[in-house]
Amino acid sequence: MPAISRRTWLKGVALVSAVAATPLMLASTPSEAKVTKVAVHYRDHPNGMQMCHMCKYYMSGGRSAGMCMGMMGTGACQLVAGGISPMGWCDLYAPA
Repeated sequence: MPAISRRTWLKGVALVSAVAATPLMLASTPSEAKVTKVAVHYRDHPNGMQMCHMCKYYMSGGRSAGMCMGMMGTGACQLVAGGISPMGWCDLYAPA
C-alpha cells in the first residue's frame, strides 16, 4: 500500500469536514434569512381588505387578551424581519 503524504491526508480531512457540515448550514440558513420591510414595501396599514393578520406568513404576538388586544399588538412574519402590525400589508401577502 502506498504511503499517503501529510498534505493529501489533511486535504481529505478538510473535504470530509466541509461535506459533513454543509447540511447543518443549509438547515439553519432559511429560518434566519428574512427580507427587509423596505424590500417588500411593507406598510402599517392594509391594502383594501388585505391585512397581515389574514396572511399565511403572519404569526401573532401570542397575546391572549382577546381579539381587540391582539389586533393592536405586534406580531411577526415568517418572511419579513422585524415587528409586524396585524393591520399592515406588504408585497408578499398571501391569503391564509
